[in-house]
Amino acid sequence: MKAKFPFVFRLIFIVFLIAYNPCYISAGNNVQEENQEITIENVDHKHDGVEEHVAEHEGDHKTDTAPLLFIILSIIIGVATRHFVKKSPFPFTVLLLIIGLALGLSNRLGYLDLLSGISEAVNFAAHIDPHMLLFIFLPILIFEASYAMDLHTFKKTSTNAILLAVPGILIALGLTGALAIGLGYAGVGLLDWDWPLALMFGAIISATDPVAVVALLKELGASKKLGTLIEGESLLNDGTAIVLFMVFFLGITGEASGNSPIFEFFRVAFGGLLIGAVFGYIVIYWIKHVFNDALVETSLVIASAYLTFYIAEHTFHVSGVLGLVALGLIIGGVGRSRISPQVEHFMHEFWELAGFIANCLIFLIVGIVVAERSVFNLNDFLLLGIFYIGIHIVRAIVIALLYPLMKKAGYGLPKKDAIIVWYGALRGAIGLALALIVAGVDDQYIPAHIKDQFLFFTAGIVTLTLLINASTIKYLVNYLGLTKISPAKAMMVNNARQYLHESTENQIERLKSDRFIKKSNWETVSRYLPSDHQEEIADDVKGKDAIYELRKRFLEAEKSSYWHQFKDGLLGPVGVKLLSDNMSYLLDEGGTVPLSDRKDLEEDWKIPEILNKVSHWPLVGKWAKDWYLDRMMLSYDCCVSFVMAQEELLKLLESLIRSEKEDKKLLKIIESEINENRIEGQTFLRNLRKNYSGVYKAVSTTQAIRSLLNYESKTIERLQKRGRIDSGEASRMMKAIDQRLKQLQKSPPEIKDDESNTN
Repeated sequence: MKAKFPFVFRLIFIVFLIAYNPCYISAGNNVQEENQEITIENVDHKHDGVEEHVAEHEGDHKTDTAPLLFIILSIIIGVATRHFVKKSPFPFTVLLLIIGLALGLSNRLGYLDLLSGISEAVNFAAHIDPHMLLFIFLPILIFEASYAMDLHTFKKTSTNAILLAVPGILIALGLTGALAIGLGYAGVGLLDWDWPLALMFGAIISATDPVAVVALLKELGASKKLGTLIEGESLLNDGTAIVLFMVFFLGITGEASGNSPIFEFFRVAFGGLLIGAVFGYIVIYWIKHVFNDALVETSLVIASAYLTFYIAEHTFHVSGVLGLVALGLIIGGVGRSRISPQVEHFMHEFWELAGFIANCLIFLIVGIVVAERSVFNLNDFLLLGIFYIGIHIVRAIVIALLYPLMKKAGYGLPKKDAIIVWYGALRGAIGLALALIVAGVDDQYIPAHIKDQFLFFTAGIVTLTLLINASTIKYLVNYLGLTKISPAKAMMVNNARQYLHESTENQIERLKSDRFIKKSNWETVSRYLPSDHQEEIADDVKGKDAIYELRKRFLEAEKSSYWHQFKDGLLGPVGVKLLSDNMSYLLDEGGTVPLSDRKDLEEDWKIPEILNKVSHWPLVGKWAKDWYLDRMMLSYDCCVSFVMAQEELLKLLESLIRSEKEDKKLLKIIESEINENRIEGQTFLRNLRKNYSGVYKAVSTTQAIRSLLNYESKTIERLQKRGRIDSGEASRMMKAIDQRLKQLQKSPPEIKDDESNTN
């Protein structure tokens, strides 16, 4: 680790040298700029060497490269911070904030004057247009967060998220506004603040930013439900906070529409959600007709994110944030199976990269703005401390008031989780951008000293919550024991580690007989064996807890099987969503329900007979018949995948039995439940083949074609790995497969009426 830091300093020094441009430095004399005559000499050999001189006068137009340099520096600083300072006690985003504070303070004190290129880049960040900050970064940050969120988990936690984001934020801004007015009455400060200003400040300071907390919870292995609740609340909270801010801001500046504030709130909020939903389903419909084209699908999603925000904010003047939330949830949830399987992983990687770059830029900007533009006096620090403590008290009151409802909604809210929800409500870039909007308004609406106070208090609270809360929440999570696993799960982890250790030890014995490496230092090799550390578990692990954990493990494996089948082209987009959603609901039961309890799935497989009858009616008959046949094809598709998944689970079961690490009695129970599922699926397929021979023949033909093309694809991959074909030939062969898959998707095998018992 020590050897890396000199390299970091050398890297930063080189960047500074590149950014250093002596032509920007003033020598203290007034240098008069002169127009230069540029002469271009062209020799025309066809006219015996006659020279033509073309002279033109140009003004000295200097291009402002400060924004470009700032982007380059931000990415380099972000990458260096992430790579070289991994063991820091501060989260990644907090380190960026600290670096931004250092850059801003250095520039404010004049230390960067000799490096004018760096100084201009920092000045650009310090005086960035807050509207540009919102329009450029919010589509990336909001869409990336909502797109990556598990839709099922979000739906289960959405009630609590909405409680915190709507009534919760209304209570919070009211109490925060009352605190500001109370400070004025107490003579501590803020004597010129009135209720509209105080409530607007409450709206600004209520916008949360969970980036650091959610990343830390994932790293520590805390509950996915808790992370989703915090992130979901923040997404909705940001939209609500901006809507409320604009209601107060437009009223103060005299630009309000004249409608009721309550009406405006609902118009802006639901209008944004509607626009996001409309664009979401348009994108899904478009992507459904694109096949394995990463550039088209990814570009379409990027454009839809920015277009949704732009049209919502600029054209209809509704909430662009809530529009992005709706768009991201629809594309990432409903539309996940519509994105081509080969493109989906690339799409997630792209948005993760975009989010990383956006966070690098935005947290550096936050630090620079705080250091460069804050105007304050000693009394303001006292007020800042009061506000910092006050927002935590307000947050505690909000959670306490809503807790009776929150503990019963969705997954509920355990008390320990509620403490993290309280302490993890960080403030970030959105609140600062709103404060910058206030700072840019004319003095006739808001006096200059009040604008300075708005910016200082907001910037200060953003800084304190990131430096204190984000840096210490790790210790709070560990203290509350939120990363501890159940005794039954700990026992399974121990069994897996022991099996892994024994397996690798056996591999060493096999390697000793390899003639190329048998002379190796096996004592040194043994040091690289996996750790056999055992988790401490209670001696009295109950049998029912162990079976619950086993069932959850098999349900996760079954869910994974469906997505692998989808990626291999063996399961359609509607089928994978249906089966995957069923797994999510069973996982919510925590393993208490037997694996064979699939009544909901069986109901989904059933083909409504009413469609068969309606298919013979005039006018709607053709539509009903197409729907009827599609439903039968979906049932077949799901059932075949279901049986295949059960067979994969039986293989997993056999491996657990061979390992001799799990309770054999419990494994026998699991085996009987899986076999019951397999028999149920096979029975359904036999009945389908018997009663609907035409449909069965068509859909089984489709399945056979998919399997053949999937085999061809894997064979091409093997040929390329063995060097029998090069990458260009492999790419052309893969494109040919894509064309045939696309043709199959457009024109599946026909179902002949005389082969189908649809009468």
